[in-house]
Amino acid sequence: MKLVYVAGPLFSQAERTFLEQMVFELARVSGLDANRDFFLPHRDGGELGKGPKRLDIFNLDISRLSEASIIVALLDGQDVDSGTCIELGYAFSSDKKIFGIITDFRSYCTEDKEPQRPNLMVWGACERGATLFHDIKDLSDSFAIYIEKNRYLKGDSSPFLSKITTSK
Repeated sequence: MKLVYVAGPLFSQAERTFLEQMVFELARVSGLDANRDFFLPHRDGGELGKGPKRLDIFNLDISRLSEASIIVALLDGQDVDSGTCIELGYAFSSDKKIFGIITDFRSYCTEDKEPQRPNLMVWGACERGATLFHDIKDLSDSFAIYIEKNRYLKGDSSPFLSKITTSK
């Protein structure tokens, strides 16, 4: 079982590389293991058109999403990836902890008091913006604090938390 499910678009090498680097950094700062504790769909489940069948990938992703306690989602782009939105909705309705990262400057470098991106439903799923970050450092810092807090609450001194069940 993986503790963290990583959601985001997987259509380009740049997107996959960014997600892999993000996982490495989150693991480094939190004391988790990048391979054992994080489910990265293209790495751990295979890619559509490169072996696994569509239904097999879907079922595996849903299974890992159900098992995970934490979701970390890449939200860049003109609009958030539709598959990522499904994953966020599923996670939100399952009361999972959600962290989002949006590095696309169009979403936060505006004169608007309330920028239009991300979509208000995505914003709401990220605790009304409280767990929405614009760079890996801020995301990593918050993620590490959350892991440490829950490790303490559960009395777990090991680097792997079997399952976080405390409140968000």
